[in-house]
Amino acid sequence: MSIPHDRLVPLLESMLLMRRVEETCCELGPQQVFGNYHVYFGQEATGASVLSMIRPEDPVFTTHRCHAHALARGIPVEQVIGELLLRGSGASKGKGGTQHIMSLERRTVATSIVGGSTSMATGAALAAQVAGEDWIAVAFLGDRSMAEGVVPEVFNLAGLWDLPVLYVCENNFWGPTYEPRRSNLNISALTALPETYGVRAVAVEAVDMSVVYPVAEELVEYVRRERHPAFLEARTPGWPGRSGGENPSLDVTGLTDLDHAWNPPADDPIKGWHDADPLLHMVRLVVNEGAASKDEILQMDRTVQERVAKAAEAAIAAPFPPAVDAFADILGGGDLWPK
Repeated sequence: MSIPHDRLVPLLESMLLMRRVEETCCELGPQQVFGNYHVYFGQEATGASVLSMIRPEDPVFTTHRCHAHALARGIPVEQVIGELLLRGSGASKGKGGTQHIMSLERRTVATSIVGGSTSMATGAALAAQVAGEDWIAVAFLGDRSMAEGVVPEVFNLAGLWDLPVLYVCENNFWGPTYEPRRSNLNISALTALPETYGVRAVAVEAVDMSVVYPVAEELVEYVRRERHPAFLEARTPGWPGRSGGENPSLDVTGLTDLDHAWNPPADDPIKGWHDADPLLHMVRLVVNEGAASKDEILQMDRTVQERVAKAAEAAIAAPFPPAVDAFADILGGGDLWPK
């Protein structure tokens, strides 16, 4: 295992915070969270590992599935949940909602436009190159966005111009194989598309942190050192709480019970999910490596849950943004539009 020993507990804590916030999002549900919300269950090992290696000055561009990325970038949980509920206390002042949690301070931008993160990150990488800066840009994207026209376009430009950008494709396809959906993408593997344009591409099973972390670390270091683009396909397990076009629900899985990491239930109706859950894998890894005991992990989880619950209470009590601010923050410099 090549994860530094002193990184194991912080990585687990990051994953726990992601999981408990997403569960809270589902519990609040459509009565409190406006619009469709997209949760990060099963993908925590990817976001936690990649974003633990990204420097504060590296801009990160994410997708409609942005809650966990925002947390890993250090946006306070109070601001994340506040934005879910469209409160003025939210990271985007209640104007972005669940799919647009942003922070200029944390250099983190989210977009609900499918594939849109890739064009912004590529532009940011070009800016770094032109300005002679040493930071890199990161774009998160989903597997279905690979069929959007902008994605091969930016792969072409990034490869052509040697741009320092890392594309992280989280392939959460729920099924027996992670091969591209033939309904919208006629290639043999997702990595084949960026490779066509000279972008280094690697696929990894992103269930076990001990597997995904070293691959992510190597690619981040490659982009930073070589100033050349790279693509990571993180193959993550699908979460059984997804249900087509409906908002996700905890009806199938319930809240995550960390005890399942060492005491799997008999006759488990969702055994496949529990076997693949990256959080349970991480709990076992931390215990097996002697970084924390079971009791210490359970206490950490209780602390995280209390923190998330307080943040949710504060968000529910917070006011919506005032109507007078509807046209604020539209133009640069803080000018109001229209005058």
